[in-house]
Amino acid sequence: MAAAPNAFSAHLEKWIVQQTKDSIFFVNISPNLDFKSKLEDLMEKAKTVPVGERAEALNPKGKCAGSVVEVRTREIIILSSAHLMEHVYTVSKPLSVRLAKTYFHTDVLCDHYEVSFSRPGQHTHTKRKYASATIIGIDCEQDLLLISVPRVNLKNLDSDCSVSHPPLTFSSVLPVQLDECIMLSWPPLQHRTVVKGSICHISRALYDLVKKLDNPVGYGMRLLQVTIASENGSSGAPLLDGRGKVIGILHGGSGGPFSYFVKLRHIIPFLTKHGIVARQG
Repeated sequence: MAAAPNAFSAHLEKWIVQQTKDSIFFVNISPNLDFKSKLEDLMEKAKTVPVGERAEALNPKGKCAGSVVEVRTREIIILSSAHLMEHVYTVSKPLSVRLAKTYFHTDVLCDHYEVSFSRPGQHTHTKRKYASATIIGIDCEQDLLLISVPRVNLKNLDSDCSVSHPPLTFSSVLPVQLDECIMLSWPPLQHRTVVKGSICHISRALYDLVKKLDNPVGYGMRLLQVTIASENGSSGAPLLDGRGKVIGILHGGSGGPFSYFVKLRHIIPFLTKHGIVARQG
């Protein structure tokens, strides 16, 4: 017998998660050590990482979330965050798409694979098998990344993944202060992490939040400031309004009660530049 509904049942939020979960991907970006010397040269030019920490920066550990923005006949296009590669670029010395896809390996997991992999009693696969993907767009100034994954690469354990990965819809209604929202993210080993919060400022200048020394990349964008928790590895996760529409993607947090999101005014032109017709509603 189902439990009786109550004021804390969050029916709308649960519906939004059900509508969104198939579109969320786990993204892994790691340096291609065949080009180690080239990466070291880029780090030297960027100077965003102290010399003594550069060897550690080449360890393959970058994790973030992504969401589907377009489905094509043979590939799925995923929107995520660029800053996993910020040790080799600055806003004034951006990384090109050509170098990003050459110097970094990108692979992904879809929601359906993780559900099957984590199913109780599943012992066939002891390690996750990631789907190889390719970077096709990057905006170092706005911390945006576009990834293409061939549909044939997406698996559900031993079979091709036959479940749909629908593109998310971007909100045509701009958020305002105190609007409630949710974020569906995927920090490492924390599949389908859902948090709820509210908009506290619609255009917070990044340079008001961090000192110049703490922003070596030189980010200068204005971000949505939201009272919402975010874990390491959640960057790129979509922020959704009460209609289940995207109103931003996670740039990061500061260890306090707030998290900061790239705004639609930057996301939509970035997608358009790369031939993506964003769904809006």
